[in-house]
Order: sequence, then C-alpha cells, then structure tokens
Amino acid sequence: MTSKIAFVLGAGPNIGHDVSKMFAGHGYKVAIVNRSGVGASGYLKIKADLSDPLSVANAFKQVRDSLGEPNVVIYNAFARRSVPEDDAFSLATSAFQEDLAINVSSLYAALQETVKGWRHVANSHKVFIFTGNALNVAGAVPQILTYGVGKTAAAHLIDAAVKSYGSQGYKFYYVDERKPDGSPVKLDRDGNAHAKVYFQLAEEPEQGPWDYTFVKSKGFSQF
Repeated sequence: MTSKIAFVLGAGPNIGHDVSKMFAGHGYKVAIVNRSGVGASGYLKIKADLSDPLSVANAFKQVRDSLGEPNVVIYNAFARRSVPEDDAFSLATSAFQEDLAINVSSLYAALQETVKGWRHVANSHKVFIFTGNALNVAGAVPQILTYGVGKTAAAHLIDAAVKSYGSQGYKFYYVDERKPDGSPVKLDRDGNAHAKVYFQLAEEPEQGPWDYTFVKSKGFSQF
C-alpha cells in the first residue's frame, strides 16, 4: 500500500502545528516547512523562506527524496502587515512584493509542484488545502491590504485548480473558518478545528465545495 504523505508549508505554532499533529496521528508521514527548519520530532523538517518562490521546488524535492510524493499538500503560510487605514498605499513596493511572494507566488509554485507530482502518485487521495479567510469575499480592508490581496488571489487560484484538474480526481480547497453567524473569526482561528476539517477533506473521496466555509464544532456551513 502506498504511504500517505502530508506536506505542510507554513508550519507555525497554531494551525500548522495542529494540522501536522493530526495527520501524523492518523498514520501519515509528515513534512513541514518553515523559516527556522525546526519543529516537533517525528516530522521531516525543511527550512525554506517562502518569500522566495524559487525555494518551493527545492522543498518539494526534499520531501520526494526523503519520503516520496506528497498526496496531501497544505499551504498555511501567509504574510500580514498593517498600514494606516487612511493611507493604504504607504507600504514600500519592495514590501508589497515580498508579501505577494508569500501569499500568492509561492502558493502558485506549490500548486504547480503538486499537480506535477500527482501525475506519478497511485494513491487516490490527492488533496491540496489552502488556509483562507473571509477576505476573498468581504471586500477591501485597507489596513491589511497585502493580506487581503493575497487571500483574494489565492481563492482565484484554488477555483482555477478545481476547474482545470478536477476531472483528473485532484481536489482543492480554500478553507475559511467563520463564527456561527457567518462573520469572520479574524485572529481567533482555532488550530484544532482546522486540523479536524483538513483531515476530513483529505479523506473525502469526492471534491466538495472548494470555498469551504466552516464553523467550529459544526463543520461546513454555507453563508
């Protein structure tokens, strides 16, 4: 039987940590990427700076060489910085480019590497999950412009991925946690709730709604 391999790009202390633990606890081999190259024992730990999209291919190569082709890929990396509400374009162009690299360009590179690799994977569970939020539908928030631009572009990429590769059995999700009334959770994201949803989506045999909004302890909710 082909081993199940989960690859988490952006393995921070909240969602990334809980998602990695969840998949490892269900028998997956787990590889994680972060800037420090450190993390809990039992994972393949890869040091990479996702502000450089060219680092993504090398990170995937390390996973392939050490574990095999990942059949579940989770993009949890993001850049979020604030500017004054009344001066949305005060951020230096170089800083905008750096945020865009993490939020969009490295995501594109990860999607590209994923679909390239899946052509050689026999396992039927081929799932790409992006950690999103409500900014792709909520409209512009000037104070966090690059964050919102990134989430909106990411949703477009995930939608395109489903339309382009869904017929091949590949599954893609933009996951967005909400409060019970449908409002954004903002910074109160629950890592364990994400981990449960991500594992559920990884095990589902068919593509569900790609714009996957969910409520903690309730699951998928349409808003």
